Amino acid sequence: MKQVIFRVDYGMVSHGLAPLFVDGHATELEFWGLSSDIVRRLRRLNELYDRQINWDDPTDPGWRMSERDRSEFNALLPFVVSELQVALGDRWQIVVESQSI
Repeated sequence: MKQVIFRVDYGMVSHGLAPLFVDGHATELEFWGLSSDIVRRLRRLNELYDRQINWDDPTDPGWRMSERDRSEFNALLPFVVSELQVALGDRWQIVVESQSI
């Protein structure tokens, strides 16, 4: 069984990368052959993650993401991980490095 690291990071999905790392390297979304529903949820998860930073002023110390976005991210994260595990099957063990925000 191979291991894949699940780590949501800034801007990954919008650049065509899956938050799935093999041997320390990010992989492309197309590599996995994921359903359009899973890809859509990965995009949403990444959009929510990206809201932690004020992209107009990344050093803005007063910036806070909304509680609604934080709650949605935290609810979506384990759901997406379980969907990915079903999609990847027994050939891959998912090691989750992303945490609730």
